[in-house]
Amino acid sequence: MTLAATLLLPAALALDRLLGEAPARIHPVCLMGALASRLEALLRHGPNSGRMFWAGVAAGTLVVLPAAGAAAALVLLAERYGGAPGGWGAAAFAVYICLAPRCLQESALRVAGHLEQKDLGAAREALGWIVGRQTAELDAHGVARACVESVAENLTDAVLSTLFWAGIGLALLGYPGAAALALAHRACNMLDAMWGRKNDQYIRFGTFAARMDDALNCIPARLALPCIALAARFSPELRPAESLRVGWQDRHGHESPNSAWSEAPFAGALGLKLGGPAIYGGMTTQHPWIGEGTPDATAGHIRLAVRLMWHAALTFAAFAVLALGAVSLIGASG
Repeated sequence: MTLAATLLLPAALALDRLLGEAPARIHPVCLMGALASRLEALLRHGPNSGRMFWAGVAAGTLVVLPAAGAAAALVLLAERYGGAPGGWGAAAFAVYICLAPRCLQESALRVAGHLEQKDLGAAREALGWIVGRQTAELDAHGVARACVESVAENLTDAVLSTLFWAGIGLALLGYPGAAALALAHRACNMLDAMWGRKNDQYIRFGTFAARMDDALNCIPARLALPCIALAARFSPELRPAESLRVGWQDRHGHESPNSAWSEAPFAGALGLKLGGPAIYGGMTTQHPWIGEGTPDATAGHIRLAVRLMWHAALTFAAFAVLALGAVSLIGASG
């Protein structure tokens, strides 16, 4: 593995920082979403029985495999006509287009800006674009708290997991593997958002998507905790020791198997208490509280959370470079 290959993941992060999210008309998530909607209309009908589960498996597979295959094929094509530099550029672009830290930053800071302007209605509306809960009844502290939770949870879903699986693909299959596994993870994450709901409509059809997303996020979520605690050291306003302590203490403090692994260290670093009751579709869900700080989050906490997100992503990418370099050395010595 060359030095350029080990720098693929930081390069993808840099592209996201510079360019932001791709336009919807060419974004693979939008294209995959359109395909998923068509497959759902074709396959999700009839009684909500075991057959519906297998319909969800088929629909999910018919989204994920073509996405991964197309990404690998495009990188192979770039390698054929552009050599190793062409393959590197295509793979970096594929990983970048699956990442969303700048989009998450912009969405979160939009909420923070409205709160600072005392425009609670606009803050609730902006929050509604990044969370699944109902926001109409939230006060200013509730809006800020939900926004911090979204930044923390999406650090794993939209950043670290993509980098992790791209790195695994790169180590095993080179540039095509990096692109393929990045797209495969992004597709599973999108399908979970579309179908992974515990209601009568999706309880069986969406099971495969939800379980796949949980499985793919499992290792990255657990790696997130030490990365967040270490990243908290880069900001004097944050509390790295509390991030590690609370992160470990409350790592299982959510019904989702992965969410609290990032939310808990964020709570400790920011001195907040996250979680608590939330309304979904008119029904109140009693989420556990995570952390020991104040529940009265503010716009300032959102801005700190965004900074912590970027520092944690860079910390993760730095460790990925070291890990890929070690794999390269082991392969060379073997």
